[in-house]
Amino acid sequence: MLFSANWFYKKQKILKRGSIVNTLRIGVAQVPQTSTIQTNCDKALEYIEKASGCGVELLCFPETHLSGYRAGILTPDAPCDEDGLKFATELISAKCAEYSIGIILGTETPNPGGKPFNSALVLDQTGETLALHHKSRLTPVDAKGYSQGKGPTAFTFKGIPMGVVICFEGFRFPETTRELARNGAQVVFHPQCNHVMPNMDWKQPIHEALIMARAGENTIYFISANMSHERNNCRSLVVAPNGLIQKASVLTQEKLIVADIDPALATHAFLQDDLEKMAKALGEA
Repeated sequence: MLFSANWFYKKQKILKRGSIVNTLRIGVAQVPQTSTIQTNCDKALEYIEKASGCGVELLCFPETHLSGYRAGILTPDAPCDEDGLKFATELISAKCAEYSIGIILGTETPNPGGKPFNSALVLDQTGETLALHHKSRLTPVDAKGYSQGKGPTAFTFKGIPMGVVICFEGFRFPETTRELARNGAQVVFHPQCNHVMPNMDWKQPIHEALIMARAGENTIYFISANMSHERNNCRSLVVAPNGLIQKASVLTQEKLIVADIDPALATHAFLQDDLEKMAKALGEA
């Protein structure tokens, strides 16, 4: 018998015997990406306002949303517009403070030692920086345009331990998410930028299976934000700690996904080798 993520939530709430469930409303912005910082910034400002109107407390944008991705959007050797990125980031930070919303923003960071970093900037609801993560695992195409960072990166939002991994490092390197979970992360965000290049149509089911695995194997929330593109090869997904999809986008469509999550359901059951927690996670209790 197949069970939905909603069934999982209902069951957990029954087990809590009427206790209050402390949820966090998160958003995922599946939005188009261009080679122009101003256009990308305007889209981010639009979605911050839209998400705030839906009660979203923490909003995730796709990989390199602000700067544009150095594969298919920009060329690998495109100049890094440090001043343009700084100005746009200040506008976005002010918008976060105005609407009291936190965000995970895909961007790039200048690197005096070479190629820029592929980065995820985490801002809190006052617009202050909580973390800056640089993608630590690069595909061969990534490596043409970016320097390798160190990762993964942990942060805390509203008292909830969280973390961020970017695209490839979350898909193909489970140890990155596992490290965050071992250190207490209950929610991991996964900005990605995936569209079909020649002979890559086969990737969609694999990408989505890997996203579900990251959540289920660590019993955490795994939230993946892809950009919108006419040739997407992965949906944006909110995956619950049981590994089931709670919310999903539609391929190619620009859309805001909104989901209420309960971090208390992220138990790290299998990491702790706790029989009671594992029984609950496996539906045996």
